[in-house]
Amino acid sequence: MGFVGIEEIFLKVRDLDRAIDFYHGKLGIPLDKRDQERAYLQCQRGHLVLQIENSTGRHQAGGPLHFAFTVTEDTFDQVVKTFATLEYRTRGPIERQAPFKGRTLFIFDPDGNETEVNTRYLYEAPLR
Repeated sequence: MGFVGIEEIFLKVRDLDRAIDFYHGKLGIPLDKRDQERAYLQCQRGHLVLQIENSTGRHQAGGPLHFAFTVTEDTFDQVVKTFATLEYRTRGPIERQAPFKGRTLFIFDPDGNETEVNTRYLYEAPLR
């Protein structure tokens, strides 16, 4: 299948400053931006979002964890076809316009995690 890579991971945290200190201060992942409820840490090919519990963020319905895979167009079509016949809860597919142009499907796994599959290609294809 044409999975390009993990685009983003949302982590719910209890203490945003403490989480930023761990991921940015200790691990060294560059801090791109932050507000009172979330911080975006930018990796070379993807980003990590630290979001405080009970925030007003867009992935509140995302269960314990939200993460997104970037896939090729053909793989996206296959994923949509596969999940159309299964009993997993989904949202979409959604056709997004600029600045987030691409197609997206949200699939909730058996544990309630929100798995996003999209064709946004925010990052170049892996070098391997």
